[in-house]
Parts: sequence; structure tokens; C-alpha cells
Amino acid sequence: MSWQSKLAYGWGSLGNNILYGFVATYLALFYTDVLGIAAASASLLFLVVRVVDALFDPVMGMLVDRTSSRWGRFRPYLLFAPPVLALLTVVAFSVPRLDPSTTLALAYVTYLLWGIAFSAMDVPYWSMSAALTLDARERTSLVMVPRTLASVGFIGVNIVTLPLVAVQGWRDVAILYALIAVALTWITFARVRERADHVPSPRYQVGEMLRLFVRNRPLQLLLAAMLMTEIAFTVRSIIPAYYLRYNFDAEALVPLFVGVFAVTTITGSLLSPLAARLRGKRGAALAGLAVTTVTSVGSWLTGYQSLAPILGWIAVTGIGYGVTNITLLSMLADTVEYGHWRTGRRTEGLVFSSNIFKTKVASALGASLGLALLAAFGYVAGARQSSAALDGLHATMTIVPGVIGALAAVPLIWYRLDERRHAELVRELDVRSAGA
Repeated sequence: MSWQSKLAYGWGSLGNNILYGFVATYLALFYTDVLGIAAASASLLFLVVRVVDALFDPVMGMLVDRTSSRWGRFRPYLLFAPPVLALLTVVAFSVPRLDPSTTLALAYVTYLLWGIAFSAMDVPYWSMSAALTLDARERTSLVMVPRTLASVGFIGVNIVTLPLVAVQGWRDVAILYALIAVALTWITFARVRERADHVPSPRYQVGEMLRLFVRNRPLQLLLAAMLMTEIAFTVRSIIPAYYLRYNFDAEALVPLFVGVFAVTTITGSLLSPLAARLRGKRGAALAGLAVTTVTSVGSWLTGYQSLAPILGWIAVTGIGYGVTNITLLSMLADTVEYGHWRTGRRTEGLVFSSNIFKTKVASALGASLGLALLAAFGYVAGARQSSAALDGLHATMTIVPGVIGALAAVPLIWYRLDERRHAELVRELDVRSAGA
């Protein structure tokens, strides 16, 4: 693929993650501090909605694998889903503050609809990546572009949202992000095509889908590792607004804090192809996880007497996360060929809908865990926090995601689909195709 095509593909990820970053980072704050929903109720809301919503992802994967149109299998969703997702983002941040039960019910409904719309956009988008190139090494650079732009969108939103909200309010900021996201995703629709020799996927039912998943061992191991890293990332994403406000009385520095993490995460993403060439994808992912774990422990031991050393630790953490994120996602695309080799069926929709399902479960567990810990440590919205609450915020920001991230290394011990084995599988598939 040319770099122009890779960049065109990446714009869709930027648009998608502008909306995802806005919702993933600030919807919890909007619920607790604007709508007045209790932290414990918000915790349950995130857990229930994301788990229920995640059940739609395998269905979405089946729809993608069954799609046939003049635009291909994936591109129709990049045309029609973005406006729906954009509208529901605005709706989610327009819920009024009414009586507690009504407000909570509206939050449940609007967040659930948003999640379903996000699946309709994200599953086909990432499924398309496996249909653009079969080369395992090129996939690392291909995935690096959208994931780097995803980091720009996700963390850029973290930097500018609170200053924009102070001037424009939550709904107007949601409208602004929605318009930008739609425009960027339509660029991907217009400029990117799947390979002409792409192998179509035979139709399959739910029972067959489960059988195909069970037979793809590398996919299962990767999803387990990615689940842990994303739970850790979600916890670390929703806490800074609370952490800076109460532990340091420095809410205005949230953009700086997130910006430091943004720059180093992008740096780690850009370094991931080099790390994969030097150590292999699995080795690069394990190295990144080691960095995030060590820095999390270091920041916890440092304490919260001064913000400067915490910024230093979070900067190095970002490099480790960037390397890990890109290499794991690149490895995920390789499992498409493994599944094709093992079962005779090529199912990008199954692989990447499983990934989105995992992402939503991780988001549910991470957000619920973060908010549950706030409640357990005695957090009270808008009040002066107790010492226990401040210590709890510090632990939730540092050691908690570090320990969870360390668990991600365990499944990778059994992962054996390296670059050499993947190339062998592709050659075998070519021989089968030539002999058919």
C-alpha cells in the first residue's frame, strides 16, 4: 500500500476516535458532575450498558461478513453509519437533569444507542484492514497510521474538551466533534478500496460463528491480552479529571497532563514498526507492557505531593502503551489468515467484531471499576475529599492500571503465531487457492 492510501485509511480512525474519546473520557464526568448521577449508579450504568451493547458486536460481524454491494463489503458502513453515530453523540450530551430516576433512565437509553451505532462504524472499519494487505510486516505500518491518528483524536479531545466546554457547553462541543468526525470518515470511504483479489467470506450462522472462534487459538490469546491493556487504559483515561481537580487542585492542567501522555503515546506508536522489526511483534508487545507496569509502580511510590514527577512517569508510560497497542492490533489482523488456514473460511467480520466486543467489555469493566473505586474510597462530587479518597484516587491513577496491564503479558506466553509462521500460512493458502 502507498502511504497516501494508508493515510486516507487513517482519517476514518481519527474521526471515530474523536467521538470515542469524547464519550469514553467525559461521559462519566458529565453524568456525575452535571446530571448529578451518583458515582455508584454511574458505575453500574457503564457496566450494564457496555455488556449489553457488546452482545450486538458478533451480530455486526456476521452482517459485515455477509455484506455484498457495489461499494464492497466494508465501505457502505463508512458512508451510512457515521451520521447516525454523530447524532447520537450529541443526544448523549443533551440529556437534561430531571428527577433522578428519569435522568438515569435517559442516560441508559442514549448510551446504549450510542454504543450500537459505534459498532456499526467500528467493526467494518477495522475489518477492512485485513482486506488491504496480506503482508504481516506491512500490516504493522498500516495499523500504525490509524492507531496513531486514533491517539491524536482520543487524546487531543482530552486536551481541548474542558476549555471548549467552559465556553460553549457540552452539547455545542458534541456538535462540533460530530461534524468533524463525519467529514473525516467520509474521506476514508471515498479514497480507500479493498484488494481486488480479496477472498469473500461464506455466510455462517451463530452456531458456526462460535465454532470458528473456538478454533482460532491465537485470536483468543490476543483478545485476552488486549482486554487487560484496555481495562487499564480505560481506568487511566477517566481518572485524570478527578485526580488533577482534587489531588492537586489543578483542574486547568488536565490538558497539559493528557497532552504529555498524548505526545508520548504517539511516539510509542511511531516506534512500534521498528520495535517489531527488532524484537518481533510479540516481543515488542511484551516490552511495551513491561514499561507501562514499571512506570505505574514508580508513579504510585512517588506519591502526589508534586505533579512534576507524575508527569514524568506518565510520559514514559505513554511510550510503552503506544508500542503495545499498535503491535497487538497488528497481530490481530494476522489471526484472520490463521482462521482461514484452520477452517477454510476467511472471516474478518468475526475477528474484528470479537475485538470490538472485547473493547466494549474492557470499557465497561474499566469505567465501572474506576467509578466503583471512587465510591469505595469515599469520593463525593464537588466536595473537599478525605485523605482516604485522595489516596484512593492516586492508587486508581497509578498502581491499579499498572497491575492490570501486567496481567496482559500472561496470554502472550502461549502465543505462537509469529511473522515467520504467518508467512508460511499465507503461502499455504496461496497453494490451496491455485489448486482449487
